[in-house]
Amino acid sequence: MKLTKLLVFCVSSLLFSIATFAQDVTVNGIINDESGLPVPGATVLVKGTNKATASDFDGKFQISVPSNGTLTISFVGFETVNEAVNGRTKLTIAMKAVSQSLNEVVVIGYGTQKKALITGASTNLKGETLQELNTGSAMEALQGIAPGISITRNSGSPGAGTKVVIRGIGTIGNSNPLYVVDGVTVGDIDYLNPSDIESIDVLKDAASAAIYGSRAANGVVLVTTVKGRKGKPARISYDTYFGIQNIYKNLDPLNAQEYMYIMDEGRVNDGLAPNDWKTMITTNDWLERNYPGAGTQLGEEIWNKLQNGWTGTNWINEMSKKDAPVVNHSINITGGTEDITYSFGVSYFDQDGILGGNIVDAGYKRLTTRLNTQMVLKKNESHNIITIGENLTYTNIQKRDVSNGNIYGNDLHNALTQNPLQPAYWQPAIDRNINEYGFTPTLDLLSPNQTNPLAVMYYRSNYNYPKDHKIIGNVFVEIEPISNLRFKSVYGIDSWFGYNRTMNPTYHLGVLYNDAVDGATQSQYFGANSTWTNTLSYQKQIGNHNINAVIGTELWQRIVENDVYGSRNGLLFPNDPKYAYLNNTKSPGSVADINTTGFDKAAGGGAIMSYFARAQYDYKEKYLLSAIIRRDGSSNFGKGHQYGNFPSVAAGWVISKEDFMAGTSKYLDFLKLRASWGQNGNQHTDYAFYYTSSIKYAFPGYFFGDTKPVSGQTAYPASVPNPDVGWETSEQLDLGLDASLFNSRLGITFDWYKKTTIDWLVKAQYPGTAGADDPYKNAGDIENKGFEVSVSWKDKIGDFKYGLTVSGAFNKNKVTRVDNGNGIINGPAHVLSQGTSEISRAQVGYPIGAFYGFKTAGILQNQQEVDAYVGPTGQPYFNDQRPGDVRFVDQNNDGVIDEKDKVILGDPNANFQLGIQLNFEYKNIYLNSTLAGKYGMQIMQSYRSFADSPKQNYTSDVFNRWHGEGTSNKMPRLSSVSNRNTNYISDIYMQDADYLRINNLTVGYNFNELLKDIKFISNLKFYVAVNNLYTFTKYDGMDPEVRWSGDNTTASWASGVDLGLYPQSRTVMFGLSADF
Repeated sequence: MKLTKLLVFCVSSLLFSIATFAQDVTVNGIINDESGLPVPGATVLVKGTNKATASDFDGKFQISVPSNGTLTISFVGFETVNEAVNGRTKLTIAMKAVSQSLNEVVVIGYGTQKKALITGASTNLKGETLQELNTGSAMEALQGIAPGISITRNSGSPGAGTKVVIRGIGTIGNSNPLYVVDGVTVGDIDYLNPSDIESIDVLKDAASAAIYGSRAANGVVLVTTVKGRKGKPARISYDTYFGIQNIYKNLDPLNAQEYMYIMDEGRVNDGLAPNDWKTMITTNDWLERNYPGAGTQLGEEIWNKLQNGWTGTNWINEMSKKDAPVVNHSINITGGTEDITYSFGVSYFDQDGILGGNIVDAGYKRLTTRLNTQMVLKKNESHNIITIGENLTYTNIQKRDVSNGNIYGNDLHNALTQNPLQPAYWQPAIDRNINEYGFTPTLDLLSPNQTNPLAVMYYRSNYNYPKDHKIIGNVFVEIEPISNLRFKSVYGIDSWFGYNRTMNPTYHLGVLYNDAVDGATQSQYFGANSTWTNTLSYQKQIGNHNINAVIGTELWQRIVENDVYGSRNGLLFPNDPKYAYLNNTKSPGSVADINTTGFDKAAGGGAIMSYFARAQYDYKEKYLLSAIIRRDGSSNFGKGHQYGNFPSVAAGWVISKEDFMAGTSKYLDFLKLRASWGQNGNQHTDYAFYYTSSIKYAFPGYFFGDTKPVSGQTAYPASVPNPDVGWETSEQLDLGLDASLFNSRLGITFDWYKKTTIDWLVKAQYPGTAGADDPYKNAGDIENKGFEVSVSWKDKIGDFKYGLTVSGAFNKNKVTRVDNGNGIINGPAHVLSQGTSEISRAQVGYPIGAFYGFKTAGILQNQQEVDAYVGPTGQPYFNDQRPGDVRFVDQNNDGVIDEKDKVILGDPNANFQLGIQLNFEYKNIYLNSTLAGKYGMQIMQSYRSFADSPKQNYTSDVFNRWHGEGTSNKMPRLSSVSNRNTNYISDIYMQDADYLRINNLTVGYNFNELLKDIKFISNLKFYVAVNNLYTFTKYDGMDPEVRWSGDNTTASWASGVDLGLYPQSRTVMFGLSADF
């Protein structure tokens, strides 16, 4: 009995000891990567059980575990860690990365996610990558490095910005993507310096962008500015570069002798005698009448110079600034303690214009300051409970531009077409008090409307003094009452304000360029939009099941958009811009001396109220599922049509984690298949409340009474209302894969997509008897279909490291419905020349913005071909046809060349885009290069207003004209008058514009190894870079990258018209980057 009691006592004691030893403890830990940065979202599993949790955004976790248990920590892209607890309650886990790219956490709508778990199509780009390309704006840097994202510079003018199209144009309205900076919706991101940006995430498919609902039909660009780092000492980064710019490719206008020969040839072809050049040059009636003797003196001096071999004026050279400088400085200070982080940045960018830089001080200056802070107000041992912060950016911009655009307001076009017989400057103009700057007056008899282009540029642009400001930012509070349940409220403001004043001086340079009335103008503007977002998110891990969910509301409001303008004639201090203010003008003598306007575009309101939710699920990070719903209500629509629902669903399968794939582990690191479907909306047009009608005023208007003595001001509806108008909707299907092979040396991404946009907001075509402008209606559809692929390889051989990334994107764009009355969206007329018809249209079955006109079959070379150019009945197509004329194609074979014979000629939209990135590094020397190309597109080009200005100059391309049998089969004979050969818009103006451009080439040296013993500096690089190094193309214009449509305001869906677009410069830069 005693032995039994002893045995029971021993067993009980042993069990008690074991139980005591295995008692659960609460472990608080933090998970970092090799560089000490937190790893959010890592799975923490109690080995041998289903109990698990995940690390939060700061890498922290809390879990109950037996004191003698083991924790298994895993995360995609890291080696799995097994950590014995051994009774400890605090752990710091260091994880070693296997694949850095899969480890990245990227920004998605209203949150972040591991890159490896993304189920949609998105592109993530780091700020360092953008900064290394040394562009003036961040979006320029994306060209060639982001497949499926078409980046086209609006022009080469400083600060001109870019046109961004994601997966093809989907609307005739605003096709720009939605830009969101730190949670604040903005119009663009050109106000930021690339050094301000920590990352850019582009959401390309509908499933990724659906959480932004009615504004995401064209894709979403999420920008995160540089943030501070917890527990890091202050880091000071300084980057600078200085560059010189020159025109990459210049055109060659005819010199004086060539010009006179070509003008004479046109007259001879018309059966006229050659010009009497001496008489034309020396007869200047206006100048002679107003300044006796000056007209004859100017003409004789020019004639004598020509007789002595003077080749005339090259106006492009006169207008261009050689070695125009560009300078950039940026300083960033980042750091933080355990509870406070901060990031402060200041940058200054200054770029002189290569056109007009010496004449009107054309250029672009941008000062940007940024402050981001975050503070933990309350926390416990496991997580932060209350966190507050702000992100604030202020930008000041001063931009003085030369005129760029259509044939009338385009300084480069003026330089291309101005006759070369007129000198740029003439000293007697100063001596005789004709013009204080010495601009040469017009040669009246030669062409009274050909005014000195330098004078036109100077008086149009030199006395403009604009200043523009932006303040954009937000404040936020995040409350986490229990672990992984977070409420966040963010209030953001996008504001812009500025002013401008101009002086209109007097000048007298010709009968058609003569202004005897001076004056001053002043204008101011102020606008602001607000975004208030509230989200509640929750993250939970149950065994191998991970669940993430977010619900939220968002209110976007148009607060104010004031514009005030005033002008008065009669300067009290003539020709002195320092005093050109409205108060310093003479008292108005009549109403005509005063011009004032003022309005608030936001006076009628304007808001979008949104509700959204997203749920994400994964099992063992192998099976992935995501679903989104957003409901938007807009004041732009009438009752019953204000709300729209925008759902999406996406799924992914990390197939490389399957057991049956174990045999591929030697070469396959990661393989994920994904599929997504979703809908987005577009509610943008040119004004709000277009389901109803505003009031328009006319004077003179209606007459009332028997005698009808005077007309009063009349009010009438601005447009026919349509209460049934609703959302544009974009629906997209995406199938893709992501793969990593050979120890992450080879990376592959592929996406196929089909994007359909329905219910375009277009203007119906009503008869004039409707009594008001046409209403909007939902009446158009378009389809974009294509694929994107990116293949990268990086490796190391001893001290030599190298990398290559090749990306391509194919897109086919087709209009499938236009139901506006005539089945066509017409582009602007009078584009190539005054009096000419449209060249762009949106028509069913063809790409949006396709070129439209007559198809030709070469040039009639001889009389035999002329006689054979007849219709079905044997009648000539034109009674006066002759050798050298264009052979227009009779499409319907009716014997007449007319509007019925016009067809679609070409497409300004590239159907394939190519990007190449090269990186080489050997010890401390590195070389990087980026190339971008576009293929399958055409350009319509004309540098002359041929229909109404026959005396305008040509470029040397005119040497390819027809001037005898066999000399040309593209350019017709010359004429001194307007004629059908040129006036009939045809494919003789169209060229293929495929190109491959070396956007950037950088060679640098890293001094880190040499400075390793110097403690106060951690990084120092010096580099030499060339932007726009070389372009491989057959296009003969200045630049094949042409954004102009003829009217970028009303026809932004069209493009590819080259009238003499401000060219891009080639820039050689010297730069320095240092961290302290």
